[in-house]
Amino acid sequence: MKKSLSTHTARGRESVAVCLAILCLGLAGCGKPFERIQPGVRVDAGWDDYRLGEFSLALKEFQAASADAIPGSAVHLEALYGEATTWCLRRPDEDLERAARLFHEVIDLAPTNSMAAWSWLALARIKALPVDGEAPALRPQLDAYQEVIRRFPFHAAGEEAFLMQQAAKLGTPDATQAREALAALQEFIKTHSGSPWRCAAYGLIVHCCTILGLDDLRLEAMMQAWKTAEIDPINPVQDLSWTYWQIATIAEFNAGDFATAREYYRKLIAEYPTEQRVFLAKQELKRMDDLEARLRAEGTAP
Repeated sequence: MKKSLSTHTARGRESVAVCLAILCLGLAGCGKPFERIQPGVRVDAGWDDYRLGEFSLALKEFQAASADAIPGSAVHLEALYGEATTWCLRRPDEDLERAARLFHEVIDLAPTNSMAAWSWLALARIKALPVDGEAPALRPQLDAYQEVIRRFPFHAAGEEAFLMQQAAKLGTPDATQAREALAALQEFIKTHSGSPWRCAAYGLIVHCCTILGLDDLRLEAMMQAWKTAEIDPINPVQDLSWTYWQIATIAEFNAGDFATAREYYRKLIAEYPTEQRVFLAKQELKRMDDLEARLRAEGTAP
């Protein structure tokens, strides 16, 4: 009886030992899922969720990254900025006050950092949002954008702030504001010759010239906007049919520059032969030829 009990106890101990060994092996094999996820990985995941419109998931990732990152580090700043951006731009359930506090936290931690520049711009854009469905006052917008420009004049955020400032001035067709914006935009083109925002600047110049009736300058700005446009490397084939049509019609009807009008009507016809406007382009070429022939016959051709 004692021998049987002893044998049974020994076998029980062996079974326990085997179970513990299996458990240890299982834990060793499952160690990877329990590894701490790096803050940078969480930030990337947060932006992926943000792009997919999964705002709650994005917030969790950004907040976890912020909690785990070294305070003031690049990944910590980006996590705070990501959380602020999500609170600011998510729809529905946005929280602009919370977003503003987080943007200010980024600025306080690293006032000269690139994330601080984008945070200043985000704060300015909050001031440009409608209030209870009404357009915001112009002066607070201009002042907020000016703060970004003053702090980061040659940073991409400062350049974007400048263009948004000028666009705000052009929100209503006011000649005084248009002249002020035109002068500022022309100066920007001179001092920021390498800026990727030159195309947008020329586009705003076109708008200024439309308000002020400066047809020759409008045509020149339209052409420069096309020539300075950035090409998407993912989609390098651009459809320029609308651009050619705009340049041609402005040249013909506003600037009276038939040579430029003919050049761009012909480019439209040659490069986009199946485009619907090709028929109209051919009609305009004939109309200009007929008009010039009639003027020559009358002896009044320029």
